[in-house]
Amino acid sequence: MLLVVTCTFGAMNMPAEMGLSILAGALGLAFSNIDKISRFKGAGFEAEMNMVRTLVENQTEPSPEQKEEAKKKDDITENENRILKSLQKPGYTWRYAKTIAGEVSISLQETEKSLSTLMSRGLAKSGKASNGKDIWAITILGKNVQEQHEFSRA
Repeated sequence: MLLVVTCTFGAMNMPAEMGLSILAGALGLAFSNIDKISRFKGAGFEAEMNMVRTLVENQTEPSPEQKEEAKKKDDITENENRILKSLQKPGYTWRYAKTIAGEVSISLQETEKSLSTLMSRGLAKSGKASNGKDIWAITILGKNVQEQHEFSRA
């Protein structure tokens, strides 16, 4: 179909429309295999599936196995608990360390150190923002560990 439409526009001497149909077809093909790609960039469009995957994970209920694993890893400090809580702030999936540090009243260096520790334990993950700075998100395990920690304190 893509080839027929593109060739038709070419034969009708309509180069702008031909270019748009190629772009539309490329985007359609990319999104038809969206679950198989991690990054797509082309024709002024860029998508990073890691961001989408994290968003979906944060909105998904944990499995019983994930809850059990969280119980085994509930050895976080109070500062780590506050950081994990900040990573779960409604309306945000990815957070900057500087913002988290301000919210939990911990120095930026201590926050970054804690975030790295949480990441090494699988409780948080890191990515790059469009400005090149590190951004952080909580993992399913981190969310479960934080909830377990809150429950055990109550």
